[in-house]
Amino acid sequence: MQEFVSFGLHVALIRQLAWLPRGYDLVPAGTVVTSAKLRSIMLALEETNGPAVLVRLGRHLAAKEQEPVLTMLRHSATPSVIADRWRRLEGYSHARARSDFSITGKSMNIHRGVVRGQPPARVENLLLQGFLIGLLEAAGAENIDGTILPSHGPAIRVVRKGRINNKLDFTGRGLRFRINWNSFEPVSSSYPFMANMPGSAPSLGGQRPIVRQLCGVLEQDIGRSWSIDEVAAALDTSGRTLQRRLQQASNRFSDVLRIVRVREACRLLSGTSLSVGEIGFWCGFTDNAHFSRDFRRLMAMPPSVYREASISHAGLTRA
Repeated sequence: MQEFVSFGLHVALIRQLAWLPRGYDLVPAGTVVTSAKLRSIMLALEETNGPAVLVRLGRHLAAKEQEPVLTMLRHSATPSVIADRWRRLEGYSHARARSDFSITGKSMNIHRGVVRGQPPARVENLLLQGFLIGLLEAAGAENIDGTILPSHGPAIRVVRKGRINNKLDFTGRGLRFRINWNSFEPVSSSYPFMANMPGSAPSLGGQRPIVRQLCGVLEQDIGRSWSIDEVAAALDTSGRTLQRRLQQASNRFSDVLRIVRVREACRLLSGTSLSVGEIGFWCGFTDNAHFSRDFRRLMAMPPSVYREASISHAGLTRA
């Protein structure tokens, strides 16, 4: 649950309780929602409505809410990108539960484990299964089937052809589950909220044509864990050829990727109220330490100081 709380997704999750008859009764006014409290709310929800409601809630969250992190997760070109972003979100939020993904063809297997403490509760696993189904549907997957894979006994059907099994009933934590789809047609390849970067953002120097082309691809999905071969394929060339052309332009792929991400971070720090953590995740950094290190290297100050300086320069005061 930590990943939901750390990135403010618990607010959106609780908002989605509105469509339940007794949803708001589970969260009294003034409740401070920690990860433990959110887990207890989900336990009460399952006790009142059964396990299927958690799958439905996760799916609603992925499909309906417009929080920046959710928008970024939905704008994923492939199921593999969805998996990569969720793994990075878990690491960024220091979640105790971690998800191991195996994707082959039109199937995604998920195994939930921990880095410390007890294995994740079944309410977390059901919520996540619904959430991933919603993300896959938003990104372009159709006719989804979802099943829980218990340690012993037959698989347990959760979703069939996009329809949730409202009579879902099982014991155990549901640590392993599989999601299948009949077809996948990407809904959108463009990255949301792109705009001109502020003049104080780091420069890419001479802007040779190959560098501009590379930036164009990276900016289409700045939060993706790009490899040089993936970008080269988007440019109809090979990784080796792209690397050679960048060397001729006195640039390296890793340097261009870092600058593009820091440029976007500069724009978001100075022009939005997103938290520093949200911005680092949005821009594709592995964690806050990497974000701060790369930002300092290019801007000679940490992201928080850059934000304060941008606000002061604009003559603004914070509430």
